[in-house]
Amino acid sequence: MRTKFPYAGQIDLGPYFDAYFRREDAVRRLPTEAELRELARKAIVKDRLELAPLPADAPAELRDTLTLRTASALPKFNKERVVVTLGRGLYDRDLEEALAGKKAGESCSVTVKDQPVTAQVLEIKRKSVPEPTDEMVRALQTKDFQNNDITTVAGYEAFVREQKITEALSGVVYYLMQDVLKDYPVTEYDEEDLRVLGELEKAFFHRMTLEREGVDLLALSREEMQEKMHCDSLDAFVAQRYDWYKMKVQQCLIYLNILGLPCEGPTDPLDHYEVLSELQNKLFDLIKADLARRNAQ
Repeated sequence: MRTKFPYAGQIDLGPYFDAYFRREDAVRRLPTEAELRELARKAIVKDRLELAPLPADAPAELRDTLTLRTASALPKFNKERVVVTLGRGLYDRDLEEALAGKKAGESCSVTVKDQPVTAQVLEIKRKSVPEPTDEMVRALQTKDFQNNDITTVAGYEAFVREQKITEALSGVVYYLMQDVLKDYPVTEYDEEDLRVLGELEKAFFHRMTLEREGVDLLALSREEMQEKMHCDSLDAFVAQRYDWYKMKVQQCLIYLNILGLPCEGPTDPLDHYEVLSELQNKLFDLIKADLARRNAQ
């Protein structure tokens, strides 16, 4: 790459980390393995919660669903059968609180609008969460996930782990880089570098769309390109991205500086399209280590 980093020495991220950690919304730790497994479990079974009857000797708890027989001069509370979820307050908050701890067959009484209300518990049901299975994962992905490579619980857990950790680290990088980019601007760019980045991106989108959708972007009409990519042609799309190529050069140069890597060969953004994301992943590793160190202090 012809564009060079116009500053001597290596950028010290320490002060930027210190400033970031003074933010109230700073990510101070990554999710634990237990938290990640729980997130995956909830996603897999989210539509499979069932109300299961409790044994006769089990007391009712808040959020349980009770079938009641109620008696009162008030029509709302004079029912042979009425279903109530404790703690929601939709039937009567005082009555719901009085029913907590009661077992099937037991009764309680409260006063509502100066009228006595008696409620007998006929049945108690509680939400039951099944254990995740590979079959559930396959059903989940056909419904709203659609990643054909993930067919097992372990595979889905790995997907959630990568997704959530990347999410957290991306947030840290975003705030760090906001300040770093201000302090280390690149103001002069080699036009040939920007042209090559455009050609790389053009080839990337052409290949990706062809492989994933069987659509040749170079063969589309102007109207078809407008519908698909909101531009007249792939060349027009590249032309619109000129400022992004400048930002990509700046980010790559800063990442290379922080990581102490040369701008050549496999780490030259003009060598292949994915260099920026690869450098960001290396930066993620550096940030993980810094988070671990700070949490250990």
